[in-house]
Amino acid sequence: MSLIANLQKNGSSVFQNRIAPITENRWSLETRKKLFTDRIFITRMFYFVALVFPLKPQETSRNKLCRRLLENGSTLLLSLYIIGDLKNLFYLVWKLPMGLIFSSLFTDIFSITIRLTLLFKRQAILSAMVHLQDTFPRLQPTKFVSQRLHMIIGLCGSCIIPIAFFWFTADLCSQGSEALLKVYVEDTFFGWSAENKWVSCVIFVTVDLLVVNQQYILFEFLLILSWYLLNLLKQTVESFVTEAVQEQDMESLFESYIRYSRIISKCMSMVEEALSMLLLVLYGFMVFSIFSVTTYLMTADLSVLPAMMVVPKLILFFVMMAGFYIVSFQAVAVHEVAIKVKHTIHELVSVSDSSDFGMKCLLLTLATDFPSKVVVTCWGLFSVKRSFLQKTASGMFTYAILLSQLGNQTRH
Repeated sequence: MSLIANLQKNGSSVFQNRIAPITENRWSLETRKKLFTDRIFITRMFYFVALVFPLKPQETSRNKLCRRLLENGSTLLLSLYIIGDLKNLFYLVWKLPMGLIFSSLFTDIFSITIRLTLLFKRQAILSAMVHLQDTFPRLQPTKFVSQRLHMIIGLCGSCIIPIAFFWFTADLCSQGSEALLKVYVEDTFFGWSAENKWVSCVIFVTVDLLVVNQQYILFEFLLILSWYLLNLLKQTVESFVTEAVQEQDMESLFESYIRYSRIISKCMSMVEEALSMLLLVLYGFMVFSIFSVTTYLMTADLSVLPAMMVVPKLILFFVMMAGFYIVSFQAVAVHEVAIKVKHTIHELVSVSDSSDFGMKCLLLTLATDFPSKVVVTCWGLFSVKRSFLQKTASGMFTYAILLSQLGNQTRH
């Protein structure tokens, strides 16, 4: 009796007996160490932005209290800064270009939303990371490579924006900038400023570093985390290509597809639960930051502005663009390898000499539908595919031009 006939007669339980479990002996001690090193590196990385991923199922009351004080204090500081920024935008609504007001408003909203979303989703993120770290090395134990070096490079790159903005902030403490420093301090602290210049300078620089830490370093750490999880997901999906070409007959290929599709479906659901909403607010923050910079550069008189005000904006623009495409390319790659799986199965079925045409037809149908189930989404609102990059790139350019024109009309 054919496998299809058994399936129709006995249901899917026939596959449960045929599918061999993935055993622990395929793991090596070296692989376990690499996994643990990556996990510890990521969790410690987020300590710098006052966010703790609970690796232990239980924590002491003291650690729990310290964690809550640290996280809530940082969230409160960022919230107060954004409230002050929104207040200043309200007072300047008739003085600044409307496009700049609009983009700055949503940049502030998304910056606090990123932190709140991460606090809400961190357990799901940790669960997805652990599951992916466990799954791929089990499937392809000889191909697992630690991504720590790439994450270290990303960590070094995350210092670019803070250094650029610190250059401008530190210059406010120089001789002759007392009036401008007073304006910035009063805008930040709701009208308060110290009589002593150096007191104002120290307080402002400290708070500004903490806020930049929460706004931009947190954002760049999330880029690293998203890239890491999506890379693991891509490798997990792609591992089926290696497995499929090793199958000797159509029945083994069919069983292998069923086993892998279940594994990948579980990985996709966990990644979607962890990242879909976070990717939405992350994209929102990057896009409106790009709009804010482009509107500023297109409406300001750059010939009279000092370099210390223009250069940080340019650096911010290029970092946001790079971050946008790094995450997007990695998310698109997940769908691309799913298409590669489909083509591999189609090719294997086409060259097979099996006479079980029912099984071939079923496998081709399942493989054709496979890529539609392996797509990274932004909270279900849109899918990150190849067409997403093409449409978004042209859309960002168009909206940036529209916002800058809106700003010019407001000034006129």
